[in-house]
Amino acid sequence: MTTMAHIPLSPEHLRLRDPLPFGVYDGNGMLLLPARAVIQDDAKLALLQSKRLFVDEDESYRWRSSFKSTVGSLIRSNASLQHIAIGNLRRERADPAQTRRDSLTDSWHQLMQQLSGALRSATAQPVGWLEQVQQAREQARAVAERCAHAPIFLLVQHALHSEEQYSSQHAMLCALVCERVAQVLGWPAEEVDSLVMAALTMNVATTVLQDNLAKQRLPLTPDQRERIAGHGLQSSTLLAAAGVQDARWLKAVRLHHDRSLLERPLAALDAASRLARLLGTVDRYTAKISRRSNRAPMSPLAAARSACVGADGQPDELGSALVKALGMYPPGCYVQLANGEVGVVLARGARANEPQVAALVGSSGMALSAPVLRDTAQAARAVTGAVAPDAVKVRTQPEQLLALL
Repeated sequence: MTTMAHIPLSPEHLRLRDPLPFGVYDGNGMLLLPARAVIQDDAKLALLQSKRLFVDEDESYRWRSSFKSTVGSLIRSNASLQHIAIGNLRRERADPAQTRRDSLTDSWHQLMQQLSGALRSATAQPVGWLEQVQQAREQARAVAERCAHAPIFLLVQHALHSEEQYSSQHAMLCALVCERVAQVLGWPAEEVDSLVMAALTMNVATTVLQDNLAKQRLPLTPDQRERIAGHGLQSSTLLAAAGVQDARWLKAVRLHHDRSLLERPLAALDAASRLARLLGTVDRYTAKISRRSNRAPMSPLAAARSACVGADGQPDELGSALVKALGMYPPGCYVQLANGEVGVVLARGARANEPQVAALVGSSGMALSAPVLRDTAQAARAVTGAVAPDAVKVRTQPEQLLALL
């Protein structure tokens, strides 16, 4: 049996969301990442970069030879230095718009890092964190202006696949979904603003705890249960101390888990209580479609049935508006098509059950060479149901998928 020769790997070859050109091994020769694997989050990247890593010498040689050959052909054809730059070589030649898409997802990643840091620091650093949260909200709007469907798609994809930064990712997802639902309901702009900020900060008093609980497999301890039970009031108090004077915002945070609000007609509630009720509905729905270490994500339809029904067991006004805003299958989730293909939802379609879908896996069960946009209004390509994220083995590239819209 021939033993592979391993050589050290420089950490600079590990990059977020870039497929690896070769397998990566540890010092004992154990395969850590196969060729074409994609590192999706900063924590995993930092962990890998802290280790002594190795690659197969033959794989490395083939990659370097191929790379040099490509660069050489570009030089011979008088390509600009910009096109020869390592980071942009393949993407720019394949798609001139790809660099812009990469920039969009990079911008999103950076603003989510900012939001996570701000929320995690709130209990220890009473000054400055709230302004950073507000800046993250404005940056999210800027990303949505560039690609309206990108934020929710990226957030749902993260929720389905990762427990990292749970609290901040969940807060932003709730904020953007609440905003869409409130707009469907025709609520005043000033109420929507209060609602969005309430969603971003509803769990601020327990951010670190929630991040830890997303990875915790054991049952809650009595202390954890007590902190969770009181987090609405604690978060509201923290916000008031930070200078928030918007009464609707504070009350919505304080009451977003108050189940008694479900027992009264929506029209009978004051504005802040209406915001709290919608926030609670969206909070439950998005939590159910999110991954935790101790459970897999729930399908969107099951989550909607569980979180969006009234006391009579029927979808209430808010639940109906949520489905109208997102569709039956929200952007970022996976679906089965009538022709046997499996795809990922990119955006809501003209009808709630006809989302815009990128097919990833063919009817044969093999991954397609590239994602293809499908018209699910056609009977042959209609959505027949949701697909569990763990059942989809295709590595999705957000930039490539969003470019289809």
